[in-house]
Amino acid sequence: MNIKKNAVKLKEMLPKSKSSLLIIVGIIGLLLVLLSTFSQNRGKTDDEQSSSAKTQTDHSDSEYVSNLEKRLENIISDMLGGTSVNVMITLESGTRYVYANEVKTDAGTKDDRSSLKTEQSDSNQQTYVVMKDSDGNEQALLVTEIMPVIRGVVIVCESGQTDSVSSAVRTAVQSALDIDADKICIIGRY
Repeated sequence: MNIKKNAVKLKEMLPKSKSSLLIIVGIIGLLLVLLSTFSQNRGKTDDEQSSSAKTQTDHSDSEYVSNLEKRLENIISDMLGGTSVNVMITLESGTRYVYANEVKTDAGTKDDRSSLKTEQSDSNQQTYVVMKDSDGNEQALLVTEIMPVIRGVVIVCESGQTDSVSSAVRTAVQSALDIDADKICIIGRY
């Protein structure tokens, strides 16, 4: 009986004309569009934050490379008696961060007596360990930072075309950067 009363009340609340009904449906549609736009903008701020973090990482990687290049230029220049040296380093990958995490593993067995089957299920759930700073901001706990991997090194120096200079410079760069000899190109000035 309550259902009938509620249906009658609902009919009384609905507009009598079709144009009023269309206006209400239009307003509801506009509200849904606005809500979806709001949720998309919220996602963009997250994307912007990750883009900002990537820019900071790219900036620190370029500083890392620039510092290595300057230090190698100084060392090689000293080795060659103060001659002018140019060094270019390229990276295979950027800085990687490893965060603390917790892994929960659930292993279960389910017996089905009717069909005489046993099912096993394994599930892993990984969550990052989060720390709060004094301002209340949450950040994942950083365990380690893995420095960028060097793809190759190009060195331009006086007498770089001679075997003795090339060999000495190659050995110095291999020792300093811990990379293979085939990743080092030494060119003399012409």
